[in-house]
Amino acid sequence: MPERTPSMRQRLLVWVAIPLLALVLINAWASYRAALQTAQTAYDRLLVTAAHALADLIWLEDGELQVTLPHAALEMYADALPGNTAAAERSPLIYRVSFLDGSFLAGEAAIPPYQGLPAFDNGHAARLKLYDTELHEQPMRMAALWQPVESAQGLQYVVVQVGEYAAHRYAIGRQILWQNLWQQSALLLLVLLTLWVGSTMTLRPLHQLARRLEQRKADDITPLPEQQAPREMQPMVQAFNGLIARIGLARQQQQRFVADASHQMRTPLAVLQLHAEAGLKGDISAQEALQDIARTTQRTTRLIHQLLMWNRAQQTAHAAADTVDLCALLQDVVVEQSPLLAQKGLDFALDAQPLTWYGEAWMLQEIVMNLLRNAITHTPAQGALGIRLTLQEKAVAICVWDSGPGLSPQMQQELFTPFVSESHQGVGLGLTISRDLAQACGGSLVIRNRVVQGKIAGVDAMLWLPHTARA
Repeated sequence: MPERTPSMRQRLLVWVAIPLLALVLINAWASYRAALQTAQTAYDRLLVTAAHALADLIWLEDGELQVTLPHAALEMYADALPGNTAAAERSPLIYRVSFLDGSFLAGEAAIPPYQGLPAFDNGHAARLKLYDTELHEQPMRMAALWQPVESAQGLQYVVVQVGEYAAHRYAIGRQILWQNLWQQSALLLLVLLTLWVGSTMTLRPLHQLARRLEQRKADDITPLPEQQAPREMQPMVQAFNGLIARIGLARQQQQRFVADASHQMRTPLAVLQLHAEAGLKGDISAQEALQDIARTTQRTTRLIHQLLMWNRAQQTAHAAADTVDLCALLQDVVVEQSPLLAQKGLDFALDAQPLTWYGEAWMLQEIVMNLLRNAITHTPAQGALGIRLTLQEKAVAICVWDSGPGLSPQMQQELFTPFVSESHQGVGLGLTISRDLAQACGGSLVIRNRVVQGKIAGVDAMLWLPHTARA
């Protein structure tokens, strides 16, 4: 079972949804990074403030450094961090105070001492460092402050480290990310829903057109009204009307062919019946009746062949084009017609250059056959006729000439009209078939009187074919 092709509405939704979804994801990620950066900055500032506040609580008592930081103070800084609106989300600050050599003084002893020393000058300015570390295999953000303290031994430095777990920072970023995703997803669904409704309304004329075509009868080939169709559908309607016009023309040709064929077949069948009845009644001898029947049958066979060739010429698809040896083709035609040439004692001449042509051999053979038979029919006994094959300005020229009486003015006007040669022995469809086949080959057929010294010396049937172009 063949797979169903996606509808235009589905394709439109996919083409809109994919870039919009990508835009939503990119925007959400950018918002997440921006929110995370903002949270990092705010948290870092509070860490620095807490470190300075803790450093201010370090004093010298009895020659020893003392530090006391109430737990409520760190809770206050933790509550001031952005996003800490629920106790479960709080990330309490932890601290460590130590000497430069890393010896513990106060706070959380598990915090690893900061490795490395800042570049101190001779002054008493504190140095601050923000860095990332781990505690209990959890990432932490720390602020390390080197605080100078006056003691009995002189100026000493203590390291104040204040930090918090980084998970809370990322939780704030994820919360903002999900909020952003929910909002933009709702907006995306609204856009797609609007697009679905809009495309349904836009495609309604197309469905109406389809229903109108489904309701048509099989013999209704009237064109569709173009003005009622939307602008985007008008090219399709115009193409459909063009197809309908071609179908109508083909139907007319088929009907005309059937009518002409039935009309033409009626006469020879009636003649056959008359000959048979005359033989049965004894009006003529049986041999004479059979001879008459044979001649009528031969003409009827020829007529049927011409009718079939005419129909084939009008419907040919040029499916068997190939390189054709023109000299060999002309020789085959002459050999086939040699009994007729000998019967009338005609002087035949074949003047052919060695040429090839790309096209369908049966078409060209039928054209030359019809022209040669027509020339034989109209050439008197002991007369002359022939075929010339030349190449003229990249065109193949095949001339079938005879020495007959020529064409009357009336015959010149009706030359290619089917079934107008009934009173002659010539073929009534041969020239029509030859013209249609010549056009199907991409060429043309011209038939005119040959005038010599002001008198008609015969008829020239000129067939022009393209030499390089494919038929």
